Order: sequence, then structure tokens, then C-alpha cells
Amino acid sequence: MNKITRMKELIAELNNAANAYYNTEKPIMSDAEFDSKLEDLRSLEEETNITMANSPTQKVGTEVLDSIAKVVHKTPMLSLNKCHSVEEIEKFANYRPLVASIKLDGLSCRLIYENGELVRAESRGNGIEGNDITQAVKQFQNVPLHINKEGTYVIDGEALITLDDFTEINKDGQFKNSRNLAAGTLSSLDTSVVKDRRLSWFAWEVVENDSADETNLSFHNQLAEASELGFGVVPFFDVVSFENVHMDYQVVIDKMLDIAEQECLPQDGVVFKFDDVQYGKSLGNTSHHFRNGIAFKVKNDSVETTLKNIEYTIGKTGVLTPTAVFEPVEIEGTTVERATLHNISIMKELLGNPWIGQKIGVFKANLIVPAIRWGEIDNHTTKRQYISIPTHCPICHQPTTIKKDNNSEVLICTNEYCEGKLLKRLSHAVSKNALNIENLSEASLKRFIQLGYIKSIKDIYHLEDFKEQIQSLEGFGQKSVEKLLSAIQKSRNTTLAQFLYSLSIPLLGKNASKDISKVCENDFNIFVNVLSNKERKAFTHIDGIGIELAMSMTDYWNKYNLAISDLANEFTFEKQKENNTVDTLQGKSFCITGKLISYSNRAELVKEIENHGGKVVSSVTKKTDYLINNDAESVSSKNKTAKSLGIPIISEVKFKQMIEGEM
Repeated sequence: MNKITRMKELIAELNNAANAYYNTEKPIMSDAEFDSKLEDLRSLEEETNITMANSPTQKVGTEVLDSIAKVVHKTPMLSLNKCHSVEEIEKFANYRPLVASIKLDGLSCRLIYENGELVRAESRGNGIEGNDITQAVKQFQNVPLHINKEGTYVIDGEALITLDDFTEINKDGQFKNSRNLAAGTLSSLDTSVVKDRRLSWFAWEVVENDSADETNLSFHNQLAEASELGFGVVPFFDVVSFENVHMDYQVVIDKMLDIAEQECLPQDGVVFKFDDVQYGKSLGNTSHHFRNGIAFKVKNDSVETTLKNIEYTIGKTGVLTPTAVFEPVEIEGTTVERATLHNISIMKELLGNPWIGQKIGVFKANLIVPAIRWGEIDNHTTKRQYISIPTHCPICHQPTTIKKDNNSEVLICTNEYCEGKLLKRLSHAVSKNALNIENLSEASLKRFIQLGYIKSIKDIYHLEDFKEQIQSLEGFGQKSVEKLLSAIQKSRNTTLAQFLYSLSIPLLGKNASKDISKVCENDFNIFVNVLSNKERKAFTHIDGIGIELAMSMTDYWNKYNLAISDLANEFTFEKQKENNTVDTLQGKSFCITGKLISYSNRAELVKEIENHGGKVVSSVTKKTDYLINNDAESVSSKNKTAKSLGIPIISEVKFKQMIEGEM
């Protein structure tokens, strides 16, 4: 074992021990052992002249910044040209040796060292100008504060949250993906948020090295040296082909993607760069990309079709989500003709400036959800019928605006009283996991809004005032109206968790609502007192609730507290029911895939797991304890990952034996 590896092991052991001692009151290491290992770590740091930011020998405190300064990059941070075929890679290489690496899906960041000391960290920004993120980067899990290097040393890499860490952080499903969360975290003024979100950094290119010698003219050797200096480095290996020996680039790509999956690294392809650094530099760059490399974007698991249009749907917060409409295609046994583009940033990244007739690649994420993998590049050689971003809301026809959300561009309706917004908020409020009002469909809500019967959640509880008018509407009769009013009346007995979830508080998900309700003993007044007294740190002692969620709840309460308190008067908050089940699954995490046999649906199985103290995760990572799949020989990606990580694949039968304590 080399010294760097041993240092990282000691750091992990000591940090875990410190966390257990201070936060769990269950020490896992004696004081003598802790002191001995700490001394070993200090000795190794002196010997190697390398110090990591997360080392317990360092006291890197968090702070709240007033603002984030802008910096102009000494050399530009540009992109790489993209390709979608092996033939394009072959043409690019022209038999020259390449280095293949995973194209990490995070945020590009530059670290600058002077005589071994980290002096500045910069985000990519627009490639010419970025943000000074030095204080944030000092909270990363694996960035060296000091390296054994004289002179100036500049290295580019990717800031990211690993997929297993993201799964853990995103228990409530409040964040769309790890990249968006990483971006939003880096833009936070509170550096403690960075520490809590477990950001890491992986080097992928040395930009400047004052002490470079002949060996540093190799791209491979530069990355190898970076690893020896203590940096986390993107997985990479050499690719060599000759005129009479052709490299199978598809094998290389598959291998790199497998490594990314095994190591839980978010990726969006594979990068190929010339190993000869001087040759790569001699090719220069365009205003957009460097010519020393090419980025292969995965498209081999997608089906090609043609874009017809982009439509926008409004959500409960007023965000207008773009949806691609395309020529129907068959994927995984079903016909697909629509797929979400999530937000303006992702739409631009996938499609550029989209046009009618654009070729796109469609696949099913996790074999379920239709998604866009790639879009044809606009070569400006022909006239296009471009699809513009709407300047007015398609529902209320009021102006829209583009705003930043977690460093992503989102389109928002500016009209606070937009009927589309109201409809989505109310649909959410009456849903099963919220107030659970049966027989109140979105179509009925829309009619009641248009007729002026409902303008808020509270108005739902006074629909009886319009009983006669509703009974006269087409599709409604006396019995159906009475049934609806009865369901509304029944929903007045609710839990604090359901009530909080119904409010559409930004970032507040179902699981966080349950955790808060439990801490508040299902008492609305306790919730108000904690929120009023703790303000922006309210409930942050609960695992999974960070400063951003606390701030969101506080801001929401400060704006709508009168309306929320008034609404709360409509309800009787039930005390939490005792869970009589045995916590046989306590501390265990499960991922579910494939067809179910004994459970009627996946939600039923999820409930069973949670009732017995376990938790359900969306993807298989090294932290997953079990994969539930009745077909252990399936060739699904989750099965493959589970087998590669040594995670047991169990059937429903085995699972039931487990909850009965028979396994």
C-alpha cells in the first residue's frame, strides 16, 4: 500500500471515529487508538508533504460569505467537440495514441497552487470568467490543501457528488440529479452546505506545471503524477492503435462506462485526448472547444426519431417544463412520443437551439421513463424552423422569465395568480400522500377554479357553499356531490406530515415532512414555535434536512404564515399511530427492480420495507444492502451492478423470510 492510500484510509477512519464520538455517543475507537492513528497521519503528511482538506489534522472552518467574487481565468476553460460514433473517434485519432477517461457529469473547476499551497479555486463559468470558489472547495472530501510541488501548478477537474452519496442525500427526492445539486451547492454562500453535501473533485487535465520535465509531455504521465500528489483522478487508460492494428473503441467505451457504474460516478460519456501533450496543444482551439480531445456522447442504447415540437407544462411553483414531442417510436415494448427535457439548461445541453425535424435519440431511463439521450448538432448549413422559448405563459398568457435554480436555467410564469399554478398546487394538496381527498380529480378542480369556487386550499373545505351549483353541472349528480363533500370532511382528520406536504413548500418532500412531524409530535403549534425560534436553522438537527430546506421553510412561513395558520384551523391533527411491526430491517437499504408477484404494486412493497425499519433507494450502489428481484439471472443494469459489487439479489420469498426473522 502506498503512502497516499494509507493517508486516505487513516483520514476516513479518524473522521468516522470523531463523528461517532461527538454525534452518536457510541465511540467506535478508544482514545489511545485515535491518538496513535492521528500521530501516524501527521507523520505521513510530513513525509509526503501532502495535506488533504478533510484531514483531522486540519481545522478548515466553514463560513457564510457575503458574496462570491468573479475571476477571469488565466487560460480559457473551454469544452470539447462532441461525437456519437466510433468512426468519428477513429477519424479524430488518426492512429495517434489516445488516453480514454470517463466524462464526468459535474461542474468543471480549476485548482491553482503556488509552491504547494492551494491559493485559489475557480468554477468554469462561461469559460472565460468564473467564480472564486476557494472557500467552498476547502470543504471538499478529497482536495489537497498542500501538495509536494514547487512553483505554479494548475489543474482542471470535475466537482461532483457521487451517485451513492446523492442517493443518501436525496431521500425525499427533492433534487433532480447529482449534477444540479452539485451546481446549487457550489453557488451557496454558506460553505457548511458544501461540507454536508459531500462534494468530491476529480482531476482530468494538468494545465500548468512549472516543474514539468520530459515525462510530463505525456497526458497519461501527467494524470499519474497528479494521483501521486494526492489528487482524486478520473479513471483513465491508454488507447493505442496502428495502421495494421485497429483499436476497438466500442470495447473501450463499454469498459469506461462499466467503471463509472461500479464507482458510482455520474457520467455522460467518454473523453479521448491525445497522449502527446505538445501535439494536442499545437492543434489550438475554437472559441467553443479545444482540439486536443473529443467527447463521445453515449447514443448506442437510444432509438433515433424526429423532433416535432416542444410543449410547456406548468408546475405548482410556476416553473414551465419543456417536453419534447417527436415521431412515435417503439422502446421496451411500448410506443413513445413524448419525453421531458426538465428545464431550459438541460434542453439547451441536449438539443442546442432545437428545430422542427431535428434528429434525436430517445431511450427509457431505468427502462421506465422516456428521455432524450442526444440531439443532432446544428451545422447551420440549411434553413431551420427553430422552436423558440415562449415569452408568455401558455395558461394565463402573462410574461415569462428565465431564472437560475441550482445553477440551472428554468422558465417561470411571472403571474402569481396564474390558474395553471393554482391547479397544480391544489392537485398536489389533494393527492394521496398529502390531504388524500378521494373523488376530487384535477379536471373537477379545474372547473371549480374557472367558476370561481376555489382560489386556495381552504376554499376546498367550503365547497358545500356551492353544493346546489355543483349538482347542476354536467357530470355531477346529488350522490356524487355528497360523496365528494363526505371525502372532503373525512380529510379534516389528518397528520402534520400530510398537512406540511400539502403546502407545496419548495424542497420539502414527503419523507422530510414525516421526519419533522415526528419531531414535533404531530403538533402544529410545536412546528410553528420551532420555525419561529430557530428560523433558518430550524430542524437541521434532523438527518437529511440541510440549511437550504430550513431556509426554504422559513421564507415560505414568513410569506404565508397567516394563510397557513388559518388553513390549519380547518384540521384536527391525529396523533401518530403506533407502529406495531418489528424493526427487523433497521439500517438496511433495498433497491427494487423487475416484476412483482406477491405484492400488488411497488408502493405496497416500499411500505412494507419502511414499516419494518428499512429504507428504499432508487439505484444500486456500494451502500445498498439488497436488490429485490424475482429474476436473479436478469441482465438488467441493476442486476449487473449488484453482482459486480457483491450485493445479494433476493426474491420476494426471501424478503418475506427476512422480515419474519428467518434469514
